[in-house]
Amino acid sequence: MIAALLAAAAAWCVVPGSPRTRARRVLLPGSAPGGRRADPALVAALLAPVAGMVLLGPVVGLVVGGLVAPVVHRGVGRLESSASRRRSARVAADLPGALDLVVAALVVGRPPETAFALAADATDGPVGDDLALVAGRLAVAVDPDTVWLGVADDPGLAAVGRAFRRATASGMPVADVVRGVADELRRERVARLREHGQRVGVRTAAPLGLCFLPAFFLVGIVPTVVATFSSFSW
Repeated sequence: MIAALLAAAAAWCVVPGSPRTRARRVLLPGSAPGGRRADPALVAALLAPVAGMVLLGPVVGLVVGGLVAPVVHRGVGRLESSASRRRSARVAADLPGALDLVVAALVVGRPPETAFALAADATDGPVGDDLALVAGRLAVAVDPDTVWLGVADDPGLAAVGRAFRRATASGMPVADVVRGVADELRRERVARLREHGQRVGVRTAAPLGLCFLPAFFLVGIVPTVVATFSSFSW
């Protein structure tokens, strides 16, 4: 039974999806190019009952694994790898400047796909790759809203997608809306850096106190005690 479950999970990850799903992967940024992209939290939650059956037996293990599965799903979902953190920090630092390049291209009359392609050529790292991906998909998409809806879950480009959709719906100049997004992203990054600095100060207060405590004891307490005992006449 366990082998069958593991084989079914492997087949689900390897077998490609429907033609409609594969077509959406061409237009939506962030989609896996090959088979289905397995969610690590979901996989860990599904494996919890399997591990329970292996360790505790089929009946008790299945019950315990079913109870533990939501906790495992929540815990694994909150984990973030160091590579993911570095990528998020790089995107937060580079995206406002890249959007300034997009705005400059839009102001001189370039279409969005060309503006994103030019900004991608001038930007290194993950932001340049994401902008190039968006530019390519805008060039082949029949409806640009499909691309903007596809970046709704992307932490870096979600605000850009909302800005383009908002500009299309309201008739506002796209360059002005994207410029506002770049300014907002800069303010958010400054606020995050300030909050991180304050958090570091709070976290280092206790270790610094422990480091200074022996010195305070030796310099302030020990001489006082020695002087007090020396003043006694025995």
